[in-house]
Amino acid sequence: MIKADETHAEPGRYRIAVRELCAFAAREGDLDLRFTPSPTAQQGIRGHQRIVRRRGKDYESEISLSGDIGNLTIRGRADGYDPKRNCLEEIKTHRGDLSRQPAHHRALHWAQARVYGALMCRSRDLEGITLALVYLDIAADAPRDAKGSQDEQNEQDAGTLDDRDEQTDQADPKSRKAQHDEQRLEAWWSREALEAELARLAARFSEFAANELAHRSARDSALSRLAFPWPSWRPGQRQLAEHAYKAVMTGRELLAEAPTGTGKTLATLYPALRAMPASGTDRLFYLTARTPGRALALDALATLAPAADDSEGQKKTPATPLRILELGARSKTCEHPTLACHGESCPLARGFYDRLPAARDAALADRRPLNLATTRRHAMAHDICPYFLAQELSRWADVIIGDHNHYFDSHALLFALAQANDWRTVVLVDESHNLIERARGMYSTELDARQFHFLLKQLSRTGHPAPLRSASRALARQWRALEQNEQGTDDETQASKVDSNDAGHKAQRLALEALPGDFLKALSQWTGAMGDWLAEPDKAASPAATRQQPARATATQAPEQLGLIACDASSAAPSATDTGSATTVSGSASSTARRRVEPDVEMMEAYFAALTLARLAEGFGDHSLFEVELAATPPARQASLASDSSSSSGAASAVGAEAEAVGSEAEAGAAARPRKARGRSVRQIQPRLRCVSPAPWLAPRLRASHATLLFSATLNPPAYHHRLLGLADDAVWLSVDSPFSAAQVQVSRHRLSTRLRDRDASCRPIAELTARQYRQRPGNYLAFFSSFAYLEQVASTLQQLAPEIPQWRQTRAMTEAERTRFIQRFTPEGQGIGFAVLGGAFGEGIDLPGSRLIGAFIATLGLAGFSPENEALKQRLATWLDNDAQRRSQPQQAEGDPHDDTRASRPVIQPLNADDCTYLYPGLTRVVQAAGRVIRSEQDQGVIHLIDDRFMRPEVARLLPRWWTPTN
Repeated sequence: MIKADETHAEPGRYRIAVRELCAFAAREGDLDLRFTPSPTAQQGIRGHQRIVRRRGKDYESEISLSGDIGNLTIRGRADGYDPKRNCLEEIKTHRGDLSRQPAHHRALHWAQARVYGALMCRSRDLEGITLALVYLDIAADAPRDAKGSQDEQNEQDAGTLDDRDEQTDQADPKSRKAQHDEQRLEAWWSREALEAELARLAARFSEFAANELAHRSARDSALSRLAFPWPSWRPGQRQLAEHAYKAVMTGRELLAEAPTGTGKTLATLYPALRAMPASGTDRLFYLTARTPGRALALDALATLAPAADDSEGQKKTPATPLRILELGARSKTCEHPTLACHGESCPLARGFYDRLPAARDAALADRRPLNLATTRRHAMAHDICPYFLAQELSRWADVIIGDHNHYFDSHALLFALAQANDWRTVVLVDESHNLIERARGMYSTELDARQFHFLLKQLSRTGHPAPLRSASRALARQWRALEQNEQGTDDETQASKVDSNDAGHKAQRLALEALPGDFLKALSQWTGAMGDWLAEPDKAASPAATRQQPARATATQAPEQLGLIACDASSAAPSATDTGSATTVSGSASSTARRRVEPDVEMMEAYFAALTLARLAEGFGDHSLFEVELAATPPARQASLASDSSSSSGAASAVGAEAEAVGSEAEAGAAARPRKARGRSVRQIQPRLRCVSPAPWLAPRLRASHATLLFSATLNPPAYHHRLLGLADDAVWLSVDSPFSAAQVQVSRHRLSTRLRDRDASCRPIAELTARQYRQRPGNYLAFFSSFAYLEQVASTLQQLAPEIPQWRQTRAMTEAERTRFIQRFTPEGQGIGFAVLGGAFGEGIDLPGSRLIGAFIATLGLAGFSPENEALKQRLATWLDNDAQRRSQPQQAEGDPHDDTRASRPVIQPLNADDCTYLYPGLTRVVQAAGRVIRSEQDQGVIHLIDDRFMRPEVARLLPRWWTPTN
């Protein structure tokens, strides 16, 4: 990939990483992701470190290499080099039987090793070198890893060595071949042969590189002359554009609030594109929270790069040589969502890499924006998967339009590409008021207690590998032990207990400020054993085991690899009570003992949920919260003499793997006595890890980009977004004046309570208000409420009072077609009232200018409901806010001499109230977003009714748009 800063490379020379060169020139065959599940990133790091510790003291690791050939500069880091043996090692971590590895995977690994070997021969002036592929099976040492991974990490931090491994190497340098978890493939190569291999790969990429260099030159030349497409700027638009340009040129973060109608999309895209040549920007990412935002960005780019007739005058192509790519969700772009992603299952995966070059060339030659439809057309023309074609095209596009999670999620494609290729990126984040909640969702997870209840029982039975049975039983024990936190706390785990009522039965919710270590150790053991089984489901099975129904999909793949997204997999997964499903518990104990369950989608879903929780737990801190929700339990029962004596042993019988023996041998004539309360089962204990503040997760991604521009119509107060998004202390805040005047909208505040206790009484006054407003000025209106139940109450009341007024209502789980029909009711000549839920699909992201919408009723403050979950979040957030303020206010050591006492001053941190951050600020953001649907241009006229007496409070009024002049 082209280096971000062209000043570091010779003119006319293309810089590319070894891995990317091999991925381009050495991949062939099917798209095949079956040699999975691969180790996690942390497991891979620990695996590499394990290999390094086994080598001698002269062993070199992470050797930086680079070299020129033709028009290429190739760079990379070799994993390890043993100078005594003149052996260069390429280390790969894996799980399971290595013989199951597809041949093209092995070929790609050898290609990387040969390129590193050629560069090493150049660097050390060697006549030849031994190349070794070292495959480390992390599962081979799974028990030690599961129990001692933290201890091992502590040893690494202290700089200690694994004595066992060190002694082995000292005794016999060649004994590393006997390591039970290593498999080595070695071959000696001469320098001439390696140079020939390097030249062969470079030749395959050289022409493409020349085209890329030419494209980059033409792109930068055109963008340096890019003109604003309109003769004049909207009010406030130029102000935003100037700040955006300065942020890109100086490499800063910009947080900008600009009201609806400012033209934010064009005001950020234009300066970012114009600054690309001078700032050395490689890629521009435009991220939105909703599909309509992507459409607006594509429209703005079409305006900036207007279509021009080609030489034949038959089609139009952009005058600016700018490659524009739209990324979509896999659930909407996969052609065969029920098929697994390999050539034996999906026809579009068969021969994917053989047909990819032609499809890639055709797509890049198409000078039109590569939206979802265009990318699909190119994919279908070459019989390959459109979803994975879009991922490949992400490597070569200049501007990529996607969702927030394409960059900020822990497995984000765009962030990974930027890091791997050392791109200099500019990130534009539209609708950034949504990013706090979106990021909380990205870095929160929970384990489905009911799902694991049945799964662990199944996996504990005969017919599965012994390590998996043992790990499943251990995890069930530690899972049940989570409820013991309600009995008290120790110095390591502080728990705050919050009570809630469910249908009159008392339940418990524990908010743990530290991780339950024993539970996580058991979970780590279980994921290791589960991963081994998934990699080799037929290995270690009971000989007498008979197969049940075949799994519906290959179970050695992640939900993504099965063609399923996590949210889709739950609906496709078999229910634990479905007859004949892989997780059904049926038949006698003897028959189930002889049976063996095939891995299925539900098991995979549980497995990857466990991996996600374990991965997020590695980053646990004061920004996170571990919660345990305990279901209600029945009251203790009285045990009579007759019931006790009915058992020959005098003890209650155990029921299943989770039954607890209660009582003791009853003596004749004993009086009735209370029986010991039974502990909760796995399905009654719901663990979850919640992200309280996403700032620690987002900050590294914000720092990794050259510049980041976050903008929205509602970012008030700025300190709330600044701190919870993890912006730098020197980030710039901009508040753009509204282009609209107070005369355009009549804002009325009504002294009416919409609190839960007053809602029944508020329905008729709200219905009368809407009817009165409609009769005064017939037209299209939107009415927003805090819940579907409240919405139905008021809508039904209005229907009784004024049946002549047309109305349509948002319903739960509306399909995309139903949402479209809802919006289509708002025509310029239409009349009626649409009822919607605040914060839902119609509260933002829709554009209804002119007479399509002339008013809005907002019968709620938008506050999150008072609940144990929100109270626990508030308490934890208060701690994080205090700690974050202290961290930000600490003096910073000046760069230069580390012993210099000179300190750089830090900005004053604006205090934030955790209660407001939990309830008020998110609620008012939703209110302002919904009200912003009314006035969309300087010609619009409308009304906004704010229905709640709390809108009159000063602390609430301060959060409303400054250009409003509300009346009471």
